Amino acid sequence: MLSNVGRRFIWFLVGSTIFATFMGYALYKAGLISFPIPNSQRALNIKDGNRNRRVGKIRVT
Repeated sequence: MLSNVGRRFIWFLVGSTIFATFMGYALYKAGLISFPIPNSQRALNIKDGNRNRRVGKIRVT
């Protein structure tokens, strides 16, 4: 009985992972979520100097 429960749990984890991956991909393609571009924050700070330094989502001028 324990092996049956373990097997069902493993398949539940696999199915949940596949479902979450598909949903994330669909939301990303729909433009509802976006991931930040690496080093874009540093590039903005170097380009603008200290005039428009961004701290999180708050713009400090």
